[in-house]
Amino acid sequence: MAISARSILIATGVENRRPEIDDATHRDALDRGLLRYCPVCDGFEASDQAIGVIGADAHGVAEALFLRTFSDRITLIAHNAVELDRSDRDSLTGAGVTIASSALERLDFSDPQVITHLVDGSELRFDTIYPALGSDSNNALARQLRAELSDDQCIVVDSKQRTNIRGVYAAGDIVLSLDQISVAMGHAAIAATAMHNDLRDLDGQTPISERS
Repeated sequence: MAISARSILIATGVENRRPEIDDATHRDALDRGLLRYCPVCDGFEASDQAIGVIGADAHGVAEALFLRTFSDRITLIAHNAVELDRSDRDSLTGAGVTIASSALERLDFSDPQVITHLVDGSELRFDTIYPALGSDSNNALARQLRAELSDDQCIVVDSKQRTNIRGVYAAGDIVLSLDQISVAMGHAAIAATAMHNDLRDLDGQTPISERS
């Protein structure tokens, strides 16, 4: 299918990397609050709970430290091998975050709590788990249009949500920013106004005020 347009807004978002569990278990764990992905959205709901964070890279460290503001029972669990440099370990231990002794083997959601089975045979129990495994940008369309991408593979935009390609704009999680619905709505409002004004300018008309 081909679509012709004078301007387009790309809002294709990103996909969170999930732990290795089947779809039915994943849905059930989300519904029960045992599995969460957005500490900015719902970290407060997990206040004072035993929280496990999966991922021993920059994502995992940052998420564990952020969640430490909601609970003093935070444990960082490596997804595969434990890969933390000295400065990360110092930051985590200084904040009171526990570092699991071994990498994750599998997750068990059959109990009222999440049971994490580690490679060394030990088990840890948590009230909720936050996978901090990063995300993948849905940027195939942006690549086809040759839009500039950041190191994180998100679309680079200016203050009006314009990309480096004339007539192409981007908003939401596909743009490098705080991944929140309210932020995406703000992006969309800015982009829509810029698109309207840019089209009027191309047609030789006076752009509308952006202060309305």
